[in-house]
Amino acid sequence: MSEQALYVLMTGAAAIMDQMTVTANNLANANTTAYKAQKPTFQSVPYMEDGQASRAGVVARDRSADFTPGAIVQTGRPLDLAVQGQGWIGVQGTDGQPAYTRNGSLQIGPTGTLMTNDGHPVLGQGGGPISLPPLETITIGEDGTISGVMVGQDATKITAFDRIMLANPPAKQMTRRTDGLFADSSGAISIDGNVRVKAGALEQSNVDSVGMMMNLIENQRMFQMQTGLMHTMGQMNQGSSTVLSLQ
Repeated sequence: MSEQALYVLMTGAAAIMDQMTVTANNLANANTTAYKAQKPTFQSVPYMEDGQASRAGVVARDRSADFTPGAIVQTGRPLDLAVQGQGWIGVQGTDGQPAYTRNGSLQIGPTGTLMTNDGHPVLGQGGGPISLPPLETITIGEDGTISGVMVGQDATKITAFDRIMLANPPAKQMTRRTDGLFADSSGAISIDGNVRVKAGALEQSNVDSVGMMMNLIENQRMFQMQTGLMHTMGQMNQGSSTVLSLQ
């Protein structure tokens, strides 16, 4: 019985450590543009012995995301975009596949490719990366349309070049990729013409720093309690073994 209790305490301590790791990662991204806080979920798992559940443990099932929009702050920079309400900006992932982000801090690369500040090419509604000519001025409309005046052209000659892929797949289908982007688990590319962006602004992280700090402190205390109980249980087992060896 004591071994079963010790095992339950061990799985509980491991789950708390996982929670602490996620909380620390959220705190580290409290100032990351449009970051979506991780939310670990746990599951009770029965362990079978002779066809019957002898004990239960807890395991981390996955790390979903909190898709609550962060606060929008004005920057005045024409290549900064904030998604208004629900929706995503379509980009090309590190594996070349379409992916999604709400990080609208954009820049134009040396070859004219529009990309995020971490180097992901922004996709147009045709599905390919957006490439722009040298521009004197640039504006991005609420629907993602990119317009501007090319270098050497009259300032009144404004040309529309492309339109950013804006999508709004169901939140339950969105999964976080290893490169920090998100993907639609259904594999579909769902362009949504109703998604709107605000130029000259960025979305902040939705991490509640104060709440995360309180959560981290609480989990540290719980971990100490779990390990303390494990130590006590180990001493009890050792004592029992000593008594039995004297008989």
